[in-house]
Amino acid sequence: MNKYFTVFFLILNLVLHAQVSVSSWINSYMQINNYNGNTNSDAYTVTFAGNGNFNVPNWRLSARLQQNIISENGQYTIPGNKVSLQPISTTGQASPGPIPSMAQIGATSNVFLQENVEAFLVPQSNAPLYNMSSSPNAYYSLSLKYAITLMGGAYLGNYPAWTRFNATIEFTAYDQNNNVIGRIPHTFQFHIGSLSGTPPVTQEMSMIIDSNASNGTLLFDSAQDYNDGNSVTYTNGLRVSTNTNFQLKVRSIQNNLSSQLGYTIPISTIRVRLQPLSQGTQTVYPLTLSTTSQILAKGNASQTTAFNYDLIYYSVAQDPQLINAKPGEYSTSLQYEITPQ
Repeated sequence: MNKYFTVFFLILNLVLHAQVSVSSWINSYMQINNYNGNTNSDAYTVTFAGNGNFNVPNWRLSARLQQNIISENGQYTIPGNKVSLQPISTTGQASPGPIPSMAQIGATSNVFLQENVEAFLVPQSNAPLYNMSSSPNAYYSLSLKYAITLMGGAYLGNYPAWTRFNATIEFTAYDQNNNVIGRIPHTFQFHIGSLSGTPPVTQEMSMIIDSNASNGTLLFDSAQDYNDGNSVTYTNGLRVSTNTNFQLKVRSIQNNLSSQLGYTIPISTIRVRLQPLSQGTQTVYPLTLSTTSQILAKGNASQTTAFNYDLIYYSVAQDPQLINAKPGEYSTSLQYEITPQ
């Protein structure tokens, strides 16, 4: 068997979309004066705009922390997952109206960042970028406003008063074919002031997907790969640090793995599981990928504990959905999350 295909789990393309442009604006400064952290409710606004008639369904918007959040003097670091973005409102104009709300778009309610990993503010829009008017050059715009939050906690006491931090976040908009509509980096500044109050006892959880695992590839290039099933293991590919009981979940953003030529393979052809590498009370659950968020692992902790895992993607033997697939590169995007249990 000469055919092969490759499955990627994070998509980055560089083709510009001609009909719709993207611009953005930020209110970049935020001061933190107590252990509760702070929120800037008017931090980021992205605008999709265009003229004429067009229909762009299933568009997406992501945020990626380009590097560690380091103080201006280079001595301190804020963990990326202490920063999150929340949808606030939409404005704009279209023919016919009205402009969809954040809820109608399907914007994620609270998105935590991670160094050099895409987090999707809009995983796949339920409302298209749509303009259909009798006027040949009718103007369209859709603006999405977001808040940015620096999480509170005792960790803020680790930084001297009046320490400044810069966080550079790259925002990327995609069309329905995963072509890039626009990509814009912005730098937000967090200024730790003289903190008031008492450091709270808070639940703290973090999850890191290794950079090698963030672009997962499952390769089929021989008859044995199809007949016996195939797998790829990313050693220490997922790491958790927590002081409370937790659960890990995963889901596919899309229903199918899709190729650039328009061919598809059901996402259910791919399985995923974790192999624990560390001690501790934990349970893992091998699963078949779907668009429903499923539990991948659970663990118990009463003080800060590290849980490390090998991340494994695999297929089953003689899956007809793979054997009959057209050769090519197929891809989807996965969303991992960690929550208390």
